[in-house]
Amino acid sequence: MTLSKDGNAEIYLYELTSKRLRRVTRNYAIDTEPTWLPDGSGLLFTSDRGGTPQIYRVELGGDGAGRTSRITFEGSYNARAAVSYDGRYIAMVHRARGKYRIAVLDSENGRFSVLTDSRLDESPSFAPNASMILYATEAKRRGVLAAVSVDGGAHQKLSVSEGDIREPVWSPFKDASR
Repeated sequence: MTLSKDGNAEIYLYELTSKRLRRVTRNYAIDTEPTWLPDGSGLLFTSDRGGTPQIYRVELGGDGAGRTSRITFEGSYNARAAVSYDGRYIAMVHRARGKYRIAVLDSENGRFSVLTDSRLDESPSFAPNASMILYATEAKRRGVLAAVSVDGGAHQKLSVSEGDIREPVWSPFKDASR
């Protein structure tokens, strides 16, 4: 979680069994939007410690515990990381020419790709099989749900008859028979 209880937004872990709060990051910059890596070895988070919002990784165990490294370098704004369930892809909100788009970083080969072309795309969430990314966007001044394939080849917008869609999350279940 992100707390500013010490005067600055930092990442903390709260252990439910011991009810212990443990501070994970220590930096003068704002650290926010943490998300777990699938294997539990660390967290991804957004920080402006490099001058603009970027995605960072912090190790939680082993010899590297506490070590933090920047993982995005394309452009001046990358935030709101989502990790595919196999850990290969990291989706994020990327600002390009004043527009917020969904981008993906392939951790196997380092390839960074901007997948969408709208004005205000946000809240990426991976399908359980890591082939599609669900996100919120706008169409005709309304919040709608959209999906894009990880390679950017397939795009789909889904609308509802009433209301606006925000903060979509894909169910983590891989087995449809459950």
